[in-house]
Amino acid sequence: MDTIFLLLFLVVAAIIANLIHYRLTRIPVAFLQIGMGLLLALLPVYHNFHLEPEIFMFAIISVLMFNDGQNTSPGRLTRQAGTTFSLAIGLAIVSIIIIGAVTHLLLPSLSLALALALGAIITPTDAVAVSSITSNMLVPTDVMHTLENESLFNDASGIVALNLAIATVATGQFSVWHGIGNFFYVFFGGLLVGFILGAIIVSLRLRLIKLNVDAPSIIVPITLLTPFAVYFVAESINVSGILAVVVTGLLHGIQQNRLRLTSSRLQIVLTSTWSVVASLLNGIVFVLLGLSLPQVAADLHRQSGGTTLPILLGLALSLYAVMTLLRFLWTRFNLAQVFATSQAERNKKSLIIALSGVHGTITLAMAFSLPLTLNGHAVPFRNDMIFMASIVILISLLVPTLLLPLLFTTAAIHLY
Repeated sequence: MDTIFLLLFLVVAAIIANLIHYRLTRIPVAFLQIGMGLLLALLPVYHNFHLEPEIFMFAIISVLMFNDGQNTSPGRLTRQAGTTFSLAIGLAIVSIIIIGAVTHLLLPSLSLALALALGAIITPTDAVAVSSITSNMLVPTDVMHTLENESLFNDASGIVALNLAIATVATGQFSVWHGIGNFFYVFFGGLLVGFILGAIIVSLRLRLIKLNVDAPSIIVPITLLTPFAVYFVAESINVSGILAVVVTGLLHGIQQNRLRLTSSRLQIVLTSTWSVVASLLNGIVFVLLGLSLPQVAADLHRQSGGTTLPILLGLALSLYAVMTLLRFLWTRFNLAQVFATSQAERNKKSLIIALSGVHGTITLAMAFSLPLTLNGHAVPFRNDMIFMASIVILISLLVPTLLLPLLFTTAAIHLY
Protein backbone atom coordinates (compact mmCIF):
# COMPACT_ATOMS: atom_id res chain seq x y z
CA MET A 1 0.00 0.00 0.00
CA ASP A 2 2.85 2.39 0.81
CA THR A 3 4.30 1.84 -2.68
CA ILE A 4 0.96 2.75 -4.25
CA PHE A 5 0.82 5.99 -2.28
CA LEU A 6 4.41 6.85 -3.19
CA LEU A 7 3.64 6.28 -6.89
CA LEU A 8 0.47 8.34 -6.59
CA PHE A 9 2.44 11.28 -5.17
CA LEU A 10 4.91 11.05 -8.08
CA VAL A 11 2.10 11.11 -10.64
CA VAL A 12 0.37 14.04 -8.93
CA ALA A 13 3.66 15.96 -8.74
CA ALA A 14 4.27 15.43 -12.48
CA ILE A 15 0.73 16.60 -13.30
CA ILE A 16 1.09 19.73 -11.12
CA ALA A 17 4.38 20.58 -12.83
CA ASN A 18 2.68 20.28 -16.24
CA LEU A 19 -0.14 22.55 -15.04
CA ILE A 20 2.33 25.18 -13.84
CA HIS A 21 4.14 24.97 -17.18
CA TYR A 22 0.99 26.09 -18.96
CA ARG A 23 1.21 29.38 -17.05
CA LEU A 24 5.00 29.69 -17.00
CA THR A 25 5.90 28.54 -20.49
CA ARG A 26 9.31 30.23 -20.44
CA ILE A 27 10.52 27.84 -17.73
CA PRO A 28 11.36 24.40 -19.15
CA VAL A 29 8.97 21.83 -17.75
CA ALA A 30 11.90 19.63 -16.66
CA PHE A 31 12.94 22.29 -14.10
CA LEU A 32 9.40 22.49 -12.73
CA GLN A 33 9.30 18.71 -12.40
CA ILE A 34 12.65 18.65 -10.58
CA GLY A 35 11.32 21.39 -8.28
CA MET A 36 8.26 19.30 -7.47
CA GLY A 37 10.59 16.42 -6.64
CA LEU A 38 12.51 18.63 -4.22
CA LEU A 39 9.23 19.54 -2.53
CA LEU A 40 8.25 15.87 -2.26
CA ALA A 41 11.56 15.18 -0.55
CA LEU A 42 10.28 17.25 2.38
CA LEU A 43 7.46 14.76 3.04
CA PRO A 44 8.19 12.18 5.77
CA VAL A 45 7.16 9.27 3.50
CA TYR A 46 10.07 10.05 1.19
CA HIS A 47 12.77 10.22 3.86
CA ASN A 48 15.50 7.66 3.13
CA PHE A 49 14.09 7.26 -0.39
CA HIS A 50 16.19 5.13 -2.76
CA LEU A 51 15.49 4.56 -6.44
CA GLU A 52 15.35 0.94 -7.59
CA PRO A 53 17.19 1.03 -10.97
CA GLU A 54 15.93 -2.36 -12.23
CA ILE A 55 12.30 -1.33 -11.77
CA PHE A 56 13.06 2.12 -13.17
CA MET A 57 14.60 0.70 -16.36
CA PHE A 58 11.89 -1.91 -16.81
CA ALA A 59 8.80 0.13 -15.95
CA ILE A 60 9.73 3.58 -17.27
CA ILE A 61 12.77 3.65 -19.54
CA SER A 62 11.69 0.70 -21.70
CA VAL A 63 8.34 2.38 -22.39
CA LEU A 64 9.88 5.76 -23.20
CA MET A 65 12.47 4.24 -25.55
CA PHE A 66 9.81 2.20 -27.34
CA ASN A 67 7.76 5.35 -27.85
CA ASP A 68 10.80 7.26 -29.13
CA GLY A 69 11.42 4.44 -31.59
CA GLN A 70 7.90 4.36 -32.97
CA ASN A 71 7.92 8.13 -33.42
CA THR A 72 11.19 8.07 -35.40
CA SER A 73 11.08 8.15 -39.18
CA PRO A 74 12.83 5.00 -40.50
CA GLY A 75 13.67 6.80 -43.75
CA ARG A 76 15.29 9.68 -41.91
CA LEU A 77 17.17 7.27 -39.65
CA THR A 78 18.47 5.39 -42.71
CA ARG A 79 19.64 8.60 -44.39
CA GLN A 80 21.43 9.69 -41.22
CA ALA A 81 22.74 6.23 -40.26
CA GLY A 82 26.39 7.23 -40.59
CA THR A 83 26.00 10.34 -38.45
CA THR A 84 23.82 8.52 -35.91
CA PHE A 85 26.23 5.65 -35.29
CA SER A 86 29.25 7.96 -35.36
CA LEU A 87 27.72 9.91 -32.44
CA ALA A 88 26.07 6.98 -30.66
CA ILE A 89 29.06 4.60 -30.81
CA GLY A 90 32.19 6.47 -31.90
CA LEU A 91 31.72 9.66 -29.89
CA ALA A 92 30.20 7.74 -26.95
CA ILE A 93 33.20 5.41 -26.62
CA VAL A 94 35.74 8.22 -27.04
CA SER A 95 33.86 10.33 -24.48
CA ILE A 96 33.76 7.49 -21.95
CA ILE A 97 37.52 6.91 -22.25
CA ILE A 98 38.47 10.60 -22.05
CA ILE A 99 36.02 11.35 -19.25
CA GLY A 100 37.35 8.35 -17.33
CA ALA A 101 40.95 9.49 -17.80
CA VAL A 102 40.17 13.09 -16.79
CA THR A 103 38.21 11.96 -13.74
CA HIS A 104 41.02 9.66 -12.59
CA LEU A 105 43.54 12.47 -13.15
CA LEU A 106 41.53 15.03 -11.14
CA LEU A 107 40.45 12.54 -8.47
CA PRO A 108 43.27 9.95 -8.20
CA SER A 109 41.63 8.21 -5.24
CA LEU A 110 38.89 7.06 -7.63
CA SER A 111 40.13 3.98 -9.48
CA LEU A 112 40.37 4.12 -13.25
CA ALA A 113 37.67 1.43 -13.59
CA LEU A 114 35.22 3.43 -11.48
CA ALA A 115 36.21 6.62 -13.33
CA LEU A 116 35.33 4.88 -16.61
CA ALA A 117 32.05 3.75 -15.01
CA LEU A 118 31.28 7.39 -14.28
CA GLY A 119 32.11 8.26 -17.89
CA ALA A 120 29.69 5.57 -19.07
CA ILE A 121 26.97 6.94 -16.80
CA ILE A 122 27.14 10.58 -17.88
CA THR A 123 27.73 10.03 -21.62
CA PRO A 124 24.23 9.04 -22.92
CA THR A 125 22.01 11.92 -24.05
CA ASP A 126 18.27 12.43 -23.78
CA ALA A 127 16.43 13.93 -26.77
CA VAL A 128 13.19 14.25 -24.77
CA ALA A 129 14.95 16.55 -22.32
CA VAL A 130 16.33 18.52 -25.27
CA SER A 131 12.81 18.92 -26.66
CA SER A 132 11.55 20.19 -23.30
CA ILE A 133 14.05 23.05 -23.23
CA THR A 134 14.01 23.90 -26.95
CA SER A 135 10.24 23.89 -27.48
CA ASN A 136 10.23 27.69 -27.82
CA MET A 137 13.39 27.87 -29.94
CA LEU A 138 13.94 27.55 -33.69
CA VAL A 139 16.36 24.62 -33.57
CA PRO A 140 17.29 23.52 -37.14
CA THR A 141 15.21 20.48 -38.05
CA ASP A 142 18.16 18.38 -39.20
CA VAL A 143 20.01 19.11 -35.95
CA MET A 144 17.01 18.07 -33.86
CA HIS A 145 16.68 14.86 -35.87
CA THR A 146 20.38 14.14 -35.34
CA LEU A 147 19.99 14.58 -31.58
CA GLU A 148 16.92 12.34 -31.48
CA ASN A 149 18.57 9.58 -33.51
CA GLU A 150 21.72 9.73 -31.38
CA SER A 151 19.79 9.33 -28.13
CA LEU A 152 18.06 6.20 -29.44
CA PHE A 153 21.32 4.26 -29.62
CA ASN A 154 23.97 5.81 -27.37
CA ASP A 155 22.19 4.51 -24.26
CA ALA A 156 23.33 1.00 -25.17
CA SER A 157 26.96 2.16 -25.50
CA GLY A 158 26.82 3.64 -22.02
CA ILE A 159 25.14 0.61 -20.45
CA VAL A 160 27.59 -1.88 -21.99
CA ALA A 161 30.59 0.23 -20.94
CA LEU A 162 29.19 0.55 -17.41
CA ASN A 163 28.76 -3.21 -17.08
CA LEU A 164 32.32 -3.80 -18.31
CA ALA A 165 33.70 -1.25 -15.86
CA ILE A 166 31.81 -2.77 -12.91
CA ALA A 167 32.99 -6.26 -13.91
CA THR A 168 36.56 -4.94 -13.97
CA VAL A 169 36.14 -3.51 -10.47
CA ALA A 170 34.75 -6.83 -9.24
CA THR A 171 37.43 -9.07 -10.82
CA GLY A 172 40.36 -6.69 -11.01
CA GLN A 173 40.92 -7.77 -14.61
CA PHE A 174 39.98 -6.36 -18.00
CA SER A 175 40.32 -8.07 -21.36
CA VAL A 176 40.19 -5.85 -24.44
CA TRP A 177 39.03 -8.69 -26.68
CA HIS A 178 36.43 -9.82 -24.15
CA GLY A 179 35.21 -6.24 -23.86
CA ILE A 180 34.90 -5.82 -27.62
CA GLY A 181 33.20 -9.19 -28.01
CA ASN A 182 30.77 -8.44 -25.20
CA PHE A 183 29.96 -5.05 -26.70
CA PHE A 184 29.13 -6.57 -30.09
CA TYR A 185 27.05 -9.34 -28.47
CA VAL A 186 25.03 -6.95 -26.31
CA PHE A 187 24.66 -4.25 -28.99
CA PHE A 188 23.87 -6.30 -32.07
CA GLY A 189 22.11 -8.98 -30.03
CA GLY A 190 19.72 -6.29 -28.82
CA LEU A 191 19.12 -5.15 -32.39
CA LEU A 192 18.42 -8.73 -33.52
CA VAL A 193 16.09 -9.60 -30.63
CA GLY A 194 14.18 -6.35 -31.15
CA PHE A 195 13.82 -7.05 -34.85
CA ILE A 196 12.59 -10.64 -34.37
CA LEU A 197 10.15 -9.88 -31.55
CA GLY A 198 9.03 -6.66 -33.22
CA ALA A 199 8.30 -8.48 -36.49
CA ILE A 200 6.30 -11.15 -34.62
CA ILE A 201 4.25 -8.61 -32.66
CA VAL A 202 3.64 -6.40 -35.71
CA SER A 203 2.51 -9.47 -37.70
CA LEU A 204 0.16 -10.39 -34.88
CA ARG A 205 -1.36 -6.92 -34.85
CA LEU A 206 -1.77 -6.88 -38.63
CA ARG A 207 -3.38 -10.32 -38.48
CA LEU A 208 -5.85 -9.17 -35.84
CA ILE A 209 -6.74 -6.12 -37.89
CA LYS A 210 -7.28 -8.22 -41.03
CA LEU A 211 -9.70 -10.32 -38.97
CA ASN A 212 -11.47 -7.07 -37.99
CA VAL A 213 -10.30 -7.52 -34.40
CA ASP A 214 -9.06 -3.95 -34.24
CA ALA A 215 -10.94 -2.55 -31.26
CA PRO A 216 -8.79 -0.11 -29.25
CA SER A 217 -9.60 -2.13 -26.12
CA ILE A 218 -7.58 -5.01 -27.65
CA ILE A 219 -4.85 -3.34 -29.72
CA VAL A 220 -3.93 -0.59 -27.25
CA PRO A 221 -3.20 -2.95 -24.31
CA ILE A 222 -1.13 -5.19 -26.61
CA THR A 223 0.90 -2.17 -27.71
CA LEU A 224 1.38 -0.91 -24.15
CA LEU A 225 2.59 -4.33 -22.98
CA THR A 226 4.99 -4.73 -25.91
CA PRO A 227 8.01 -2.81 -24.48
CA PHE A 228 7.79 -4.71 -21.17
CA ALA A 229 7.78 -8.09 -22.91
CA VAL A 230 10.59 -7.22 -25.35
CA TYR A 231 12.79 -5.67 -22.66
CA PHE A 232 12.30 -8.69 -20.35
CA VAL A 233 13.18 -11.22 -23.06
CA ALA A 234 16.25 -9.27 -24.22
CA GLU A 235 17.63 -8.79 -20.72
CA SER A 236 16.98 -12.46 -19.93
CA ILE A 237 19.55 -13.47 -22.56
CA ASN A 238 21.94 -10.65 -21.57
CA VAL A 239 21.55 -8.43 -24.64
CA SER A 240 20.51 -4.79 -24.64
CA GLY A 241 16.85 -4.45 -23.65
CA ILE A 242 17.03 -0.76 -24.51
CA LEU A 243 18.08 -1.40 -28.12
CA ALA A 244 15.55 -4.22 -28.42
CA VAL A 245 12.62 -1.96 -27.49
CA VAL A 246 13.93 0.81 -29.77
CA VAL A 247 14.03 -1.52 -32.80
CA THR A 248 10.61 -2.93 -31.93
CA GLY A 249 9.34 0.64 -31.71
CA LEU A 250 10.82 1.45 -35.13
CA LEU A 251 8.97 -1.52 -36.65
CA HIS A 252 5.74 -0.34 -35.01
CA GLY A 253 6.35 3.11 -36.46
CA ILE A 254 6.52 1.58 -39.94
CA GLN A 255 3.26 -0.24 -39.25
CA GLN A 256 1.57 2.96 -38.08
CA ASN A 257 2.18 4.48 -41.51
CA ARG A 258 0.65 1.44 -43.20
CA LEU A 259 -2.45 1.67 -41.02
CA ARG A 260 -2.95 5.39 -41.18
CA LEU A 261 -5.55 5.22 -43.94
CA THR A 262 -7.19 1.92 -42.95
CA SER A 263 -7.80 2.42 -39.25
CA SER A 264 -7.93 6.11 -38.42
CA ARG A 265 -9.96 5.61 -35.22
CA LEU A 266 -7.38 3.21 -33.84
CA GLN A 267 -4.52 5.56 -34.80
CA ILE A 268 -6.16 8.46 -32.95
CA VAL A 269 -6.60 6.38 -29.80
CA LEU A 270 -3.05 5.00 -29.97
CA THR A 271 -1.53 8.43 -30.57
CA SER A 272 -3.46 10.01 -27.72
CA THR A 273 -2.67 7.16 -25.34
CA TRP A 274 1.05 7.21 -26.05
CA SER A 275 1.19 11.00 -25.82
CA VAL A 276 -0.29 10.91 -22.32
CA VAL A 277 1.82 7.94 -21.17
CA ALA A 278 5.10 9.41 -22.48
CA SER A 279 4.40 12.84 -21.01
CA LEU A 280 3.54 11.38 -17.62
CA LEU A 281 6.52 9.02 -17.47
CA ASN A 282 8.96 11.74 -18.52
CA GLY A 283 7.53 13.93 -15.79
CA ILE A 284 7.99 11.17 -13.21
CA VAL A 285 11.64 10.77 -14.25
CA PHE A 286 12.51 14.38 -13.48
CA VAL A 287 10.41 14.39 -10.31
CA LEU A 288 12.49 11.38 -9.21
CA LEU A 289 15.68 13.32 -9.93
CA GLY A 290 14.58 16.17 -7.67
CA LEU A 291 13.41 13.68 -5.07
CA SER A 292 16.72 11.81 -5.02
CA LEU A 293 19.11 14.77 -4.82
CA PRO A 294 18.57 15.71 -1.14
CA GLN A 295 19.14 12.12 0.01
CA VAL A 296 22.34 11.80 -2.04
CA ALA A 297 23.65 15.13 -0.70
CA ALA A 298 22.73 14.12 2.86
CA ASP A 299 24.58 10.80 2.52
CA LEU A 300 27.68 12.61 1.25
CA HIS A 301 27.47 15.14 4.09
CA ARG A 302 27.32 12.36 6.71
CA GLN A 303 30.29 10.60 5.17
CA SER A 304 32.60 13.58 4.82
CA GLY A 305 31.22 16.39 6.91
CA GLY A 306 30.33 18.30 3.77
CA THR A 307 33.96 18.99 2.82
CA THR A 308 33.86 17.17 -0.54
CA LEU A 309 30.68 18.69 -1.99
CA PRO A 310 32.45 21.75 -3.52
CA ILE A 311 35.15 19.47 -4.98
CA LEU A 312 32.56 17.14 -6.52
CA LEU A 313 30.61 20.10 -7.87
CA GLY A 314 33.74 21.50 -9.51
CA LEU A 315 34.60 18.09 -10.95
CA ALA A 316 31.09 17.68 -12.38
CA LEU A 317 31.36 21.12 -14.02
CA SER A 318 34.73 20.15 -15.51
CA LEU A 319 33.44 16.85 -16.87
CA TYR A 320 30.44 18.56 -18.47
CA ALA A 321 32.77 21.10 -20.11
CA VAL A 322 34.98 18.30 -21.48
CA MET A 323 31.97 16.41 -22.91
CA THR A 324 30.59 19.56 -24.51
CA LEU A 325 33.97 20.35 -26.10
CA LEU A 326 34.25 16.78 -27.43
CA ARG A 327 30.78 17.01 -28.99
CA PHE A 328 31.66 20.29 -30.68
CA LEU A 329 34.98 19.03 -32.06
CA TRP A 330 33.45 15.73 -33.23
CA THR A 331 30.94 17.47 -35.51
CA ARG A 332 33.08 20.50 -36.29
CA PHE A 333 35.77 18.31 -37.85
CA ASN A 334 33.18 16.22 -39.70
CA LEU A 335 33.61 12.98 -37.75
CA ALA A 336 29.82 13.01 -37.78
CA GLN A 337 28.46 14.66 -40.91
CA VAL A 338 26.23 17.66 -40.39
CA PHE A 339 24.68 19.24 -43.47
CA ALA A 340 25.91 22.81 -43.83
CA THR A 341 26.26 25.14 -46.80
CA SER A 342 29.07 27.20 -45.25
CA GLN A 343 31.76 27.00 -42.58
CA ALA A 344 29.86 29.50 -40.42
CA GLU A 345 26.74 27.34 -40.58
CA ARG A 346 28.77 24.22 -39.69
CA ASN A 347 30.23 26.02 -36.68
CA LYS A 348 26.77 27.09 -35.56
CA LYS A 349 25.22 23.64 -35.93
CA SER A 350 28.19 22.00 -34.21
CA LEU A 351 27.77 24.39 -31.30
CA ILE A 352 24.04 23.66 -31.09
CA ILE A 353 24.72 19.90 -31.08
CA ALA A 354 27.38 20.38 -28.41
CA LEU A 355 25.17 22.47 -26.12
CA SER A 356 22.18 20.19 -26.72
CA GLY A 357 23.94 17.14 -25.28
CA VAL A 358 21.39 17.01 -22.47
CA HIS A 359 21.51 14.10 -20.04
CA GLY A 360 18.48 12.69 -18.26
CA THR A 361 16.65 9.41 -17.83
CA ILE A 362 19.33 6.85 -18.70
CA THR A 363 22.05 8.73 -16.81
CA LEU A 364 19.85 8.81 -13.71
CA ALA A 365 18.97 5.12 -14.00
CA MET A 366 22.58 4.01 -14.52
CA ALA A 367 23.84 6.13 -11.63
CA PHE A 368 21.46 4.42 -9.21
CA SER A 369 22.22 1.01 -10.74
CA LEU A 370 25.72 1.15 -9.25
CA PRO A 371 25.88 -1.80 -6.84
CA LEU A 372 26.05 -1.15 -3.10
CA THR A 373 28.63 -3.88 -2.59
CA LEU A 374 31.10 -5.92 -4.67
CA ASN A 375 32.81 -9.03 -3.32
CA GLY A 376 31.33 -8.32 0.08
CA HIS A 377 32.75 -4.79 0.28
CA ALA A 378 30.97 -1.46 -0.14
CA VAL A 379 31.56 0.14 -3.55
CA PRO A 380 33.81 3.16 -2.91
CA PHE A 381 32.66 6.60 -4.01
CA ARG A 382 29.18 5.34 -4.96
CA ASN A 383 27.36 8.38 -3.53
CA ASP A 384 30.02 10.67 -4.96
CA MET A 385 29.41 9.28 -8.45
CA ILE A 386 25.62 9.54 -8.11
CA PHE A 387 25.97 13.13 -6.92
CA MET A 388 28.25 14.07 -9.83
CA ALA A 389 25.92 12.39 -12.33
CA SER A 390 22.97 14.32 -10.87
CA ILE A 391 24.86 17.62 -11.11
CA VAL A 392 25.83 16.86 -14.73
CA ILE A 393 22.14 16.31 -15.54
CA LEU A 394 21.20 19.64 -13.96
CA ILE A 395 24.04 21.53 -15.68
CA SER A 396 23.22 19.96 -19.05
CA LEU A 397 19.65 21.21 -18.65
CA LEU A 398 20.60 24.67 -17.42
CA VAL A 399 23.36 25.58 -19.88
CA PRO A 400 21.36 25.17 -23.13
CA THR A 401 18.38 26.88 -21.48
CA LEU A 402 20.53 29.96 -20.94
CA LEU A 403 22.85 29.87 -23.96
CA LEU A 404 20.80 28.53 -26.87
CA PRO A 405 18.39 31.53 -26.90
CA LEU A 406 21.42 33.85 -27.01
CA LEU A 407 22.88 31.82 -29.88
CA PHE A 408 19.68 32.04 -31.92
CA THR A 409 19.29 35.75 -31.14
CA THR A 410 22.85 36.46 -32.27
CA ALA A 411 22.34 34.44 -35.43
CA ALA A 412 19.13 36.33 -36.19
CA ILE A 413 20.92 39.67 -35.76
CA HIS A 414 23.67 38.63 -38.17
CA LEU A 415 21.11 37.42 -40.69
CA TYR A 416 19.25 40.69 -40.45
